[in-house]
Amino acid sequence: MKRLMRALYRNAPAAVKRAVDTAVSRSTRIPYAGVAHEPDVFLRKTSRASIVKKYLHKYLLLKWHGQTRLQLKSAAGVKRWLWIYTGKRNFGDATMDMSGRALLKGTDVEIDLFTLPNLHKLFEEDDVFRNVFSDLQDLSNRHYDAILMSEYNLPSIRLKTKHFKTLPYTCLFQYFYGPDRNQTSFSHAAINHVFALGYSDADVVSKSKPYLATKPQTQKSVHPFLPHERFLALAVGGLDANRTYRHWGAVLELIDRANDPNLPKQVVVLGSDNGLAMADELLNRAFRTLKITSCVGKLTLLQSREMVAKASLFVGADGGLMHVAHSTPTPSVSLFSDREPPYLRLTEQCHSIGIQSSGDVDEIAATDIMNAIETQLAKAATRTFTA
Repeated sequence: MKRLMRALYRNAPAAVKRAVDTAVSRSTRIPYAGVAHEPDVFLRKTSRASIVKKYLHKYLLLKWHGQTRLQLKSAAGVKRWLWIYTGKRNFGDATMDMSGRALLKGTDVEIDLFTLPNLHKLFEEDDVFRNVFSDLQDLSNRHYDAILMSEYNLPSIRLKTKHFKTLPYTCLFQYFYGPDRNQTSFSHAAINHVFALGYSDADVVSKSKPYLATKPQTQKSVHPFLPHERFLALAVGGLDANRTYRHWGAVLELIDRANDPNLPKQVVVLGSDNGLAMADELLNRAFRTLKITSCVGKLTLLQSREMVAKASLFVGADGGLMHVAHSTPTPSVSLFSDREPPYLRLTEQCHSIGIQSSGDVDEIAATDIMNAIETQLAKAATRTFTA
């Protein structure tokens, strides 16, 4: 089939070839310099025919519903926006995909968010979004000048054409859908472009960082859980087996035996209910000097973020809590499986050492994690001493 498609493409008229090339390029190439992505990896395993089919499905839906003529060429003069995010349901992807809104702080843009119900709690305390909604009925009496779509996925297109049919709009990621990419940098670059903020490509990349915010009451709510001394925040558990680390006990044994003065001797374990078994295992271990406390299953995600913000270092495997942790100033050690290239998950402003396994994340040696922990804490000590 692939040979047949290639033969048809070779013999097609020049106009058809240009149309195919345009569809493939818009679907797989990010038009902003410095945003890391892997189009060639995706193209090696995905047929151009399937890419063009998906592209045309979205384009023709927009065309059929009269939307293409409403697409804004510039956001100038548009003040009241509704951002539609109906993409990935998990916290990590949502945190990265919407991180570029940090560039809108201090501007006169008024922007609300409409998102999936399970993501509502992640953004409900935001200081860029004026309001966060996940029920369409809450939008019935609100008026917007334009719609900001994150991407042309089918749920967003249906939502736009059914409920906001006459409003002008623009879209951050457009038709891009396939290759792995640095979602955080992509989000920042797209916001910079759409709102004509004027940052250079290099500035955008250097500023890129996952973004979340919390209100004072959430910040105060974690005070009872905070140790009275320096501590390391450790994320345990996970939904995916290949991204779940099971040898934290060996890492803590190394910390317990170390004589490094930079190492905290207090560890706070964080995570959701899927980390309870690991937390119990760590609490039941006997350490010489190390103190372990667990907040697993006790805190909201935003409360966990505030715990990380007070820690000397965060250590955890790729997942929602890791990306949430990267929205804080706290440095980190981040673990990745062979399927997750660190350069597509981290940015310079994450201040993280990424360790990638040759297989599942569980195959990373405890000594490698320990070395990264010591490196990060030594850097922090140097910064503190210099300051």
